Amino acid sequence: MIIDDATMLCIGLPTGVRAEILPYGATLHSLKVPDRAGTLKNVLVGLPNPAAYQRQRSFRGATIGRFANRITEARFTLDGERYELSANESPNCLHGGADGFDRRKWEVVAHWMSALTLRLESPDGDQGFPGELSIEADFALTPPATLSITYRATVTRACPVSITSHGFYNLADGGQIGDHLLQISAQHYLPVDDARLPESTPQTVSGTEFDFREERPLLHGEGTGYDHCFCLEPSESLREVAVLYAPETGREMRVSSDQPGLQLYTDAQSGMPSGVCLEPQSWPDAPNHPDFPNAILRPGEAYLNRMRFAFSTREK
Repeated sequence: MIIDDATMLCIGLPTGVRAEILPYGATLHSLKVPDRAGTLKNVLVGLPNPAAYQRQRSFRGATIGRFANRITEARFTLDGERYELSANESPNCLHGGADGFDRRKWEVVAHWMSALTLRLESPDGDQGFPGELSIEADFALTPPATLSITYRATVTRACPVSITSHGFYNLADGGQIGDHLLQISAQHYLPVDDARLPESTPQTVSGTEFDFREERPLLHGEGTGYDHCFCLEPSESLREVAVLYAPETGREMRVSSDQPGLQLYTDAQSGMPSGVCLEPQSWPDAPNHPDFPNAILRPGEAYLNRMRFAFSTREK
C-alpha cells in the first residue's frame, strides 16, 4: 500500500507513549515519552510538517541508505570492478547519494497499533550502487517506553550496505544539548580529516574528548561538535552501547545495537534546538578499507540492523 507523502502514521501505547512516522524517507518525525514528572513531550528535533521534509533535505529522523555516512571520492572497487557513486558532497558520497533512501516514497506493508513496517525497492545502479536491493524497516513500541527499529535487506549483486536511522534527540524539551550527559561503551574511535572521512586506523579514546566510557557532559569538541564513529566490540546480538541523560527533565535514553559502529553527531544549527544523533551503523568509508569490519552484502545473505532506544527517568 503506497499512501500520500503527507500522511503521518502513528504508533502508540496505552500510556500515551507515541511515535509518528512519515512514509516519505521512512522518517521518524516525533517520539513522545514522559519526563520525571510524567509529562509526555517530543524528544526528537524534526521539521515542522511533512511537506518540509521534501523541501529541505535535513536527514532529521530519516532512514539512511544504501550506505550511511561517507564514501571517499564517491567510488569503490569490489570484486575487481570499480563503481562510481553519486558525489552529493563533492567529491564524496554522503548518506547514499543525492537521491538516497531519505528521499523516497516507502510502501506501507503493515500498520498495527504499536508497530509499522515499510518497504522500499532500490533498482540496480541506484546512485551508482550495484544490484537490486529490497529493504524493510520495522518500527515498534513496547512498554514501558521503548522504540525498536529493525532494518532487513537483500541484494541481487554484491554491494556495500549500511542503513541507519538518523534521529536527532533532545531529552531536555528543546534548547542546547551541551548539558546532556553521555556514556558510550567504546575503547576506540575513528579520527577524521577536514572532510569528515577516516584518516587513520582506530585510536584510543583515553585522554581525548572522545572518552565517554564514564558518563560526562556532552560538550562540543573545540566548538565544532562531533561527527565521529565509535568502534564497538563485535556482537551478533543486541548489547547496550550508549546512555544519554538530561538532568533537567530526568529523561534517560539507553541505546542498544548489534552493529560495529556508533556514529555520534551533534547538531547546533542556529534557529533550531540542537540535537544529538546516536546512529548504529557500519564504519564510514568501509568499502575502501579492507581492514575495517565487513560492510559488503552478497546475494543469498540477509542484512540485519537492530537498534533499540529504551526511555526511562531518573530522580534528581
